[in-house]
Amino acid sequence: MGFSRNLQHFYSALISRLQGRFMLKGPMAHRLCIALLFGVLIGGLGPAPVHAWRWDEEEADLDETEVQLQSYRKRVEGGMPLQERIAALSRLIKLFQIHKRDTTALEAERDQLMADESAIQTVSAQSRQKSQELFQQAFEQVRLGRYKEGQTLLLESEHLNPNDKVITDLRQKIDGIVRVTPASPVDATTGDLVRRGVVQYLQNEPSKAMNYLLYAQQKDPADKTIPGLVDLVRQNYPNETSDILDARLNLIDQKLQKALEKIYSGEYLVAAKECQEVLDLEPENALALTRLGSVYYAMGQVKQARVYWRQALALDAKNDVLKSFLQQSESESDRAPTQALTYKVERGDTLQKIAEKIYKTPSAWRRLFNANRQYLKNAYTLTEGQVLVIPPGP
Repeated sequence: MGFSRNLQHFYSALISRLQGRFMLKGPMAHRLCIALLFGVLIGGLGPAPVHAWRWDEEEADLDETEVQLQSYRKRVEGGMPLQERIAALSRLIKLFQIHKRDTTALEAERDQLMADESAIQTVSAQSRQKSQELFQQAFEQVRLGRYKEGQTLLLESEHLNPNDKVITDLRQKIDGIVRVTPASPVDATTGDLVRRGVVQYLQNEPSKAMNYLLYAQQKDPADKTIPGLVDLVRQNYPNETSDILDARLNLIDQKLQKALEKIYSGEYLVAAKECQEVLDLEPENALALTRLGSVYYAMGQVKQARVYWRQALALDAKNDVLKSFLQQSESESDRAPTQALTYKVERGDTLQKIAEKIYKTPSAWRRLFNANRQYLKNAYTLTEGQVLVIPPGP
């Protein structure tokens, strides 16, 4: 209400001045008065004047470092890895130095974290070393047929080094074995076969493991634990054990018969493999030695053939066939092989060492690797007793 009176009073005074000073009368004076009044009102409602201000540089520096420091503290509270904390502190220290702020507390915190990291690394190294020692002790217990004891040691080893996949894989396999039996059979012959089979299984050699275990089963059909071990290998390697011979038939006889058939069909490498697997089970099997000699003779390796024949004759001195073989081949020398030979890997062998033996130069190892690529995991891992194809030299 007061605003309206003031506006009316202002309007009347303005009209009087326009009419008196500028000699304006009637509608012209009224229109000019309204225009002036409108301009005054609009100007009064316009934006407020802008006052310039300046952010103090020291205050800005302080805010930037404090923001970074608070961000770091929040990340620490949320769980920040030790190495990331050390790296973050180093960045903070540099930022504080740029803005000429005290870094004593930050440097002390970083030094303490670095000392903690060094201590952890020392403990970790000691843990890994202890874990490896326990692992070796566990494997030795397994070799002796003490599977339960080996399992206990592997659990301790895995606890100290939980990120080692080799330890974990072996422990899982031992768990399966212990569920079947805590130890190998007491019988000397059967126990030895089972221990060898279990070791081959742990070393990822399922075919060899099956040979030992099936033969042990045939040697002692009354032992109820061996079939469980056979099933365990089959379950873990369903594709790699499908070619195992019928366990109901004598394993040795089957392999020797297969070797003979392969000799007649010219498949000498397969025949050699069958003979060598028999010798793994029965090192003094004269017939296996005889047929292995025949395989090498068929491949032109007369000297090696005569080595096996002499070993067989030492076990079967009355064998006239062996005597005839040795007599007829006495004057023969090695012939150039028409196909690849085989070699049984010995302890400590590498592809370079084998190439040196066969080709007289270690640089020929790649030829061996290429010929056996489908059987080898890599060029640096060989298994004792493994049969390699030896391609002819250039």
